[in-house]
Amino acid sequence: MKPTSILGRGVRFPFRPGADGRFSLIEGEDNVAQSIVMILSTALGERVMRYELGSELPQLIFEPVNSRTLMRIEESVRSALRDFEKRIIVRRVVAAPDQQIQSKVNVVIEYDIPRTNRRGNLVFPFYLQGG
Repeated sequence: MKPTSILGRGVRFPFRPGADGRFSLIEGEDNVAQSIVMILSTALGERVMRYELGSELPQLIFEPVNSRTLMRIEESVRSALRDFEKRIIVRRVVAAPDQQIQSKVNVVIEYDIPRTNRRGNLVFPFYLQGG
């Protein structure tokens, strides 16, 4: 069985047509990464019929870039992915201020995908103070 079939397939976001004119699909580890971004970008209570889905990150956008906020970002990411992305085991989350853009925080997420015995990582750019 191919790893892509184990991890599933879904519609690519943002929506765009594929070569055949239908919705473009995404599968495997790319599907997992897209799911992580969707979970972290969704505010709690925002998703119709799944009000519990999402993370607390959108609530933090007007917070200052300081150690307390960075810890809250890390915990929010861990909690949301633990609750809503069952295909992965989060190994490490590090939120660090970007060196170039003052209001940007780079959230580095390292995870294992047990079904395929592979590791993944993703850098999620998060902007604070309306940045």
